[in-house]
Amino acid sequence: IRAPAAGTVLKRHVNPGDPVVPLTSYQAGTPLMTLADMGTLMFKGTVDEIDVGKLAEGLPVRIKIGALPAAKITGRLTRIAPKATEKEGTTLFDVEAAIDPATGVVLRAGYSANADIVIQEKKDVLVLPERLVTFEKENAFVELPAPSPKAEPVKTAIKVGLSDGINLEVLE
Repeated sequence: IRAPAAGTVLKRHVNPGDPVVPLTSYQAGTPLMTLADMGTLMFKGTVDEIDVGKLAEGLPVRIKIGALPAAKITGRLTRIAPKATEKEGTTLFDVEAAIDPATGVVLRAGYSANADIVIQEKKDVLVLPERLVTFEKENAFVELPAPSPKAEPVKTAIKVGLSDGINLEVLE
């Protein structure tokens, strides 16, 4: 048996001596094995409909694999599905990312993983949990501890920048 392409056998479906049926126009035939090119692994995941409008193909992706917590795996977003699917009452879009080949980590097909798609990024910024910030019209405020123990907290205006939905950048 000769494979049409090089790869790694992921699963053998038949054992030596098992009967096999060839592919014909009347029947599907017996699959012998599952073969994969392990040099071109892909990340497949889903994105909520609220966030999919912020995405574009080519954005950088940071992948976290549960079985390899110390591994730093990167890639690029290669596909955003044109049609949504619905799972458990949530509208999701399928996405795919090509994993950079020079990761230096041995990856296996089928790992569970999560990915962060980098839309905007700033380094070395002051962040504050977004739940501590109150908004009034166009202005953002944070309460600071009172100067004395019996006084009320001081409401202070701040200027905010980027947000990831959990943390908020403080500009001033």
